Amino acid sequence: MSIISDFFRRFGTRPAEGAPSRLHSPDALALVTRPSGEPEAQLFRQILEQNGIRAMVKNRDAASAQAGGMGPPWAYELWVLRKDLRRARETLDLPEARDG
Repeated sequence: MSIISDFFRRFGTRPAEGAPSRLHSPDALALVTRPSGEPEAQLFRQILEQNGIRAMVKNRDAASAQAGGMGPPWAYELWVLRKDLRRARETLDLPEARDG
């Protein structure tokens, strides 16, 4: 047994029974929507940034992303910080997503 694992075994605290193991970080990224192509994704990103919400467009199509070209319409996602998710959906007038 290493010194570090021995330390945590002796002095580490255990979460209370029934407590969530970990809360979501407000700095984690959250998916806002999957726009219908790059033009719409970039438009949504600009709208959010004009409203003070930092956003990122992600191209899930590896081939077009690597080539630097426009990808297929299904490949785009719009992401924001988790703490800005509700405000981003309200700004873009998108329905509230159901988690789970």
